[in-house]
Amino acid sequence: MKTAGIREARQGLSVLLEDVRKGHEIVITDRGRPVARLVPPQPLAAKPFPGRAACRRRTHALRGALDGETHAAGARWPHDLPGPVYLAVSVLARLYAPAHDSERIDRALRGRRDLTVSDLTVTEMAAAFGARADSTARALAHRTALDDLESGVFRRVEIVPAEHRAAERLLLAHAGLRPIDALHLALALTAGVASIATLDPRLAAAARAVGLAAHP
Repeated sequence: MKTAGIREARQGLSVLLEDVRKGHEIVITDRGRPVARLVPPQPLAAKPFPGRAACRRRTHALRGALDGETHAAGARWPHDLPGPVYLAVSVLARLYAPAHDSERIDRALRGRRDLTVSDLTVTEMAAAFGARADSTARALAHRTALDDLESGVFRRVEIVPAEHRAAERLLLAHAGLRPIDALHLALALTAGVASIATLDPRLAAAARAVGLAAHP
């Protein structure tokens, strides 16, 4: 990882971008303090999201488990969400377990190769299903999501120490931000997404506060 001051970045941006094209990460500093990062863009997923209606039919025992957990009932899900799109747990879980809006979400995301998912979100999904009665259904939902992550259906982003530092900077800059939301925002920003798909109003508000679009 390389560092460059703001003046150096202004005067030698083309040189820094050439380093980024070679796979290097550049940390921009202001008086020695990191303020931004230049990272190579994350490629598209290896394959388009195929939809998960078949999985939801097999996890029907979880029906209703996710309903009523958000304030976005009846939300519109257009097909032209600006991407890449980071999927929060409130949306990802609805792809694998049936909820009142699962089909609308599935239709809006089907065929896209810019859906970005973090391992943290999959862990949260396991927690969301962990207290549900049907162990077979929740294990199937979790296993299918992991298979999609491993097989290249999603753009994958993982937590590394730099994401923790980025999350901490967000927490210091935005009063009242939840630590878990700061981690998701740090991951989303690292992945270069344009928007976050979430039914959590607090995460949506936090995303907008750092310049990301939030849908629905």
